[in-house]
Amino acid sequence: MILVYHSHDNMQVEFLDQHHYITNTTYSNFKRGQVSNPYDITVNGIGYIGEGKYKTKKSPQRHTDAYNTWVTMLYRCYCDESTVYYKESTVCEEWLCYQNFAEWYENNKYEVKGRLHLDKDILYPGNKIYEPNKCLLVPQRINMLFVNKPNQRNLPNGIDKLNKGYSARYSGKDLGSFDTIEKAYKVYSQKKEEEIVKIANEYKSIIPQKVHDALLRYEFDIHNDRNYLI
Repeated sequence: MILVYHSHDNMQVEFLDQHHYITNTTYSNFKRGQVSNPYDITVNGIGYIGEGKYKTKKSPQRHTDAYNTWVTMLYRCYCDESTVYYKESTVCEEWLCYQNFAEWYENNKYEVKGRLHLDKDILYPGNKIYEPNKCLLVPQRINMLFVNKPNQRNLPNGIDKLNKGYSARYSGKDLGSFDTIEKAYKVYSQKKEEEIVKIANEYKSIIPQKVHDALLRYEFDIHNDRNYLI
């Protein structure tokens, strides 16, 4: 809708949606429908850029780290063709807007070798929602310790079926054989938790205290494992 018409090359329009975004444009662009609305859904059928100071690109060819992280999060939750699709996970309404996510990202980022990864499980194991108070930014090396990829064996990663019982293995080291999956997983998870504490302390001078504390108190639960079938 045209609000103010100054000239063919200078007019003010308003989008008649719930956000009522107002911008300046030309009459030609208005007639051709070429006026951009930051509230249009542009990412994976659910995300939009929104109004604000946060840019999506740091150069003509490169997106910002915040934007790349935001897009990856949305694809992970809403693109069933993605190799990292989490069909039970969702993104809170606040973070469907890039401006809101980017503000959180910029307020929580820190210098680290390599890139920071967005994690939703370390603070709250088993969490299914990406939202500000439940997520952390962590170095890639730390994030890889929590990767829980689906497999074809229908057994938690690190656990194998024996003729009688189950075996546990971590980082190439045999941890023994057990009569139940749960017992095998307990030994496996304890070993993994020890490794997490070790690496967390290596990064203590780099990562925020909140991240360090969350790593030290983290405990694996077999019921949160994507490959555990009761």
